[in-house]
Amino acid sequence: MISARLSAFKNAPEKIFSEGYTKLTRYFSEFGFDLKASDPHLFFILSGGSELFAIEQMSEGNFYLLLASGENNSWAAATEIKAWMDEHRIDGMLFDLENYNDLAKIKNIFTLIEALAGLQGKSIGLIGEPSEWLVASDVDIKALKARFGLSIQKVQWTDIPDYKIFEPDLRFTAKYPFHNKQSVSDASKVKQALQFIIHRNKFDAITVECFSLVQEKGVTACLALSDFNDQGTAAGCEGDLTSISGMMFLEAVTGIIPWMANLVKISNDRVRFAHCTAPVSLLEQYKVDTHFETGKGTAVAGKFSGEIITVFRWNRLLTRAFVAKGKITEKIQSPDQACRTMIEACLDSEKTSHLKNNPLGNHHLILPGDHTEQIQLACRLKGVLAE
Repeated sequence: MISARLSAFKNAPEKIFSEGYTKLTRYFSEFGFDLKASDPHLFFILSGGSELFAIEQMSEGNFYLLLASGENNSWAAATEIKAWMDEHRIDGMLFDLENYNDLAKIKNIFTLIEALAGLQGKSIGLIGEPSEWLVASDVDIKALKARFGLSIQKVQWTDIPDYKIFEPDLRFTAKYPFHNKQSVSDASKVKQALQFIIHRNKFDAITVECFSLVQEKGVTACLALSDFNDQGTAAGCEGDLTSISGMMFLEAVTGIIPWMANLVKISNDRVRFAHCTAPVSLLEQYKVDTHFETGKGTAVAGKFSGEIITVFRWNRLLTRAFVAKGKITEKIQSPDQACRTMIEACLDSEKTSHLKNNPLGNHHLILPGDHTEQIQLACRLKGVLAE
């Protein structure tokens, strides 16, 4: 549902509004419109003299669409409103109702608005605590709720049944062959335990403090988290709330759950990324290996599919985001150098300079293909500065 306002001069006849609504529903028949919501996305400027009505309903930090037509001094009012918005640093776009290209752009924005609205009310489960080394990734919980409607609920490992009581999933063990069958069986049981918690608490996504699990139990969550992502439930590691919220955002915008990866090295226009939880649907080939840092348990070692990627991360305050297109230059198999799945990618030198000199943190999210424009637009709709 798109919240909208029909803006006309004071005491305008009902006919102007009814004709405006008819046009709106005719041009955008695939969308529904709420004309009474308190936070409109769209102002359809029906006539001159509507300027004050529109700006009185706008506030800083929000994004607004202005729609103008060739009738009743609509453009005159719309440009005056847009000038006021620019002066007051209120972001928005002005579109022409009679322009085919503009209509396609508006429909894309409407689709994004509805996709992002789908995040409202969703819940992230934090299993354990954020890892102590994530000093720049403890997301602002209030900002996450206010801006995206996402909430976080913490569950301690002591509140989760021992993974050993669960039966291994035959689908899981067949999907991930490994010479150490017990390790894969244990990974399957870990996933069953986490699935139990997801169902019990109705979580839509999880992020897991995984090192305590391997230190205390000798098993890893890597393979389980990879499989969650592969099966459509966003799952991150190290209790990184910034990354898991970004994963949910990217899934809403692109339909793809990304790979959460470490920054391994930045050199000129080259960046290396690696991690042990890549979803196998994003890999052209893969095998099961042990966890890199400990040599225990199981993890995914694979070659990322394709050549073009999108790299994304936002800061813990959800005010800034890094978005870049890259080209994979090497799909590295180096078991002693970094986490099991690793790529080297070429980015614009300005982007690599930004990563080096003004990083938003370590973990970055990797998507196959170029989604930069769509992600930048989605960030703009939510008041996040995409750099």
